[in-house]
Amino acid sequence: MNYPTLDDFILLLPLALAGAIMLGSIPVASKFKLTSLRIMGAVLGALFGLIFIEGLPALM
Repeated sequence: MNYPTLDDFILLLPLALAGAIMLGSIPVASKFKLTSLRIMGAVLGALFGLIFIEGLPALM
């Protein structure tokens, strides 16, 4: 079994940032909704990064 190291998680921050930017760019009326969208984008981006990191060795 291959355990992830700290170097494997280098993609989490850029993907979380990309998710926050993408969902944060949706125009909404209130600041609360904008903040909620940015948080959801960051969580979804980090989740995608984690799935990508864990699935990458299986693809090789």
